[in-house]
Amino acid sequence: MSTYLSVVNEMLIAEGILAGDDDEILSFGSTQHVASIRLAKRAVVQELAHLVSRQLLPYEKTDAILTVTGRTATLASDFIRMQDEQPFMLETDVSGVSQGTYIWEYPGGEPALRRTDLNYRENTGKPYSFYWSGGETKDLGFYLVPDGATYYYRYYYEKDVSVSVESDVVPFVSTVEVEAFTEAAARRFKYLRSSPTVREGLFPGGLSRDAVIQEARSTLTQLMRYKPAPTTYGRRFK
Repeated sequence: MSTYLSVVNEMLIAEGILAGDDDEILSFGSTQHVASIRLAKRAVVQELAHLVSRQLLPYEKTDAILTVTGRTATLASDFIRMQDEQPFMLETDVSGVSQGTYIWEYPGGEPALRRTDLNYRENTGKPYSFYWSGGETKDLGFYLVPDGATYYYRYYYEKDVSVSVESDVVPFVSTVEVEAFTEAAARRFKYLRSSPTVREGLFPGGLSRDAVIQEARSTLTQLMRYKPAPTTYGRRFK
C-alpha cells in the first residue's frame, strides 16, 4: 500500500523537483519545495476526485448496518452515495444476519411522498420504504415511521477514499495501479504549476484532452477491471 506522502514524493521526483542527492520529503511540513508540495497535494486530491466522480474505484465499495428507531437515521460518516442505481436496504437482525426482506427507495422520493400521504411524518408502523431526507448530515427518512420497535438495515454504498494527511493510503491495491495513478496525478501537477504561456504549449486542448493523462487514466481503468477487457469488437460471422 502506498501513502499520500509516498505518491507526492514520486511526483516530485518525476517532475525533477527532487533530483540528484536530494532526500525525499519526510512530511508535508517540509520547509523545502513548499509551493511544489502544496500543488502536488492538490493534484493528488483532484485526480482522486475525478476518478471517484466517474465511479472508477472498486475499493470504495462497502456496506454498513443502519439502526433505525425514528423517522430519520444518519448514514455512515464516510458515505458518498449508494452503490446501486435503484438503492435498496436489506433488513437484518441486531447482529447483521439477513431477515430476507428488502425495502426500497420511495418512488419519486420525499417530494412524491409529501403529495401521496399528508401525514407521512406521523403515520407509524414497520417501514417499507425510505427516502433522502437531507439536512446538514446525510440522513434517510423512513416510511412508515418506526412504531417504537428498533429496525436494522444493511446498505451498500461507496465510501469516501479521499486523502488528507501524510499517512493516508491511496485507494489502490497493486504497485502497477499506484504507478498509473501517480503518472496521471503528476501530469495534473505539471498542468497546475505551469505558467499560462507554458500551459498553452503543453496542453493546447486543456488537461481533459491531454494524451498523457488520458493514457494513464485508461491504463489505470484497465488494471482495476475484475476481468480482462474484450479484445475483439463487432459482429462475428461464420
